[in-house]
Amino acid sequence: MTTRPGAAARGLGLVGLLSSALVLVSTFFPSAVDDTAPVRAVAVAAGVVAACMYLPVWRRLSARATLAMVPAALGLIAVHNSVGGDDPYRYGVFFLLVFVWIGVHHPRWTSLSVGPLALVAYTVPLLLHHHPDAAWTAVYAVPVFVVVGEVIAARSRALGLANAELRRLAHTDPLTGLLDRRAFTTSVERVRAAGETGALVAFLDLDGFKPVNDTLGHAAGDALLLRISAYLVSDVRSGDLVARLGGDEFGLLLRGAAGDEDASVLDRLSAAVAEASPPGLPVGVSVGLARLDDHPDVDAALRTADEAMYAAKRSTRARAGSAPAGSRAVQHLTG
Repeated sequence: MTTRPGAAARGLGLVGLLSSALVLVSTFFPSAVDDTAPVRAVAVAAGVVAACMYLPVWRRLSARATLAMVPAALGLIAVHNSVGGDDPYRYGVFFLLVFVWIGVHHPRWTSLSVGPLALVAYTVPLLLHHHPDAAWTAVYAVPVFVVVGEVIAARSRALGLANAELRRLAHTDPLTGLLDRRAFTTSVERVRAAGETGALVAFLDLDGFKPVNDTLGHAAGDALLLRISAYLVSDVRSGDLVARLGGDEFGLLLRGAAGDEDASVLDRLSAAVAEASPPGLPVGVSVGLARLDDHPDVDAALRTADEAMYAAKRSTRARAGSAPAGSRAVQHLTG
């Protein structure tokens, strides 16, 4: 489970503000409280502490840092219980709210570790006010708080993992696990927006892939795509991007590629494709290149690389009648 910076603080702040407002409102109705002034004072204090959780500083701290406020929250609840009159049960719901918050924003076993502190905050006010008949309810009340927190934490973690998997599936090719076209375009746009220079976009299309599917079946074709994907990923540098754009087409973003490095990079990529080819059915590659700096936007660079790739493929076919298996055709356009 991952909590965004500041979300846990705002969550605890909301719990505190709602609790403070509820207590203040309750003092205007008939109750067992003879003197409402102490109750209102503690409620206002709780509201002030809760409002502090919205300060910008919490956005720079991890969610774990907010656990430092749990003793303060439980202490305020205990003080409420101490000044709340003869009704020893009126603040149990506030303990529950704190543990719900812990379950939502913190990992499993956090509620269990807070349990002893909650036990003290729950029982001490009751014992001080001579309510031993109510203090024994801690035997089941505090475990219930802990169990609620742990169940919510488990469910939050499962939901977080499911959401992370959905995000991954929404941005990756289901067969190869590479970036898909949309994610690749978005990633290239980030590089361009950051002002990075020297990036090279490569558009790769396999030559001779269809015979693999026709001769060995689609399972063999999928296996070949997986092998080629693995070779491409292992061959590029850290920080470069590899994507499957569809079918037997791949896209690469080569960051900081100097002009004299292009041939070397493409030689390695072509060799990687050839090495992944099945015996007797060699597969080649046609490649189109485009300098990201030479284009007004990412789509234009991708179109140029795509057009360069098809120009390379047509050039090879014109020379040989058809793209021979194991061929390497490269066209470099600037826009």
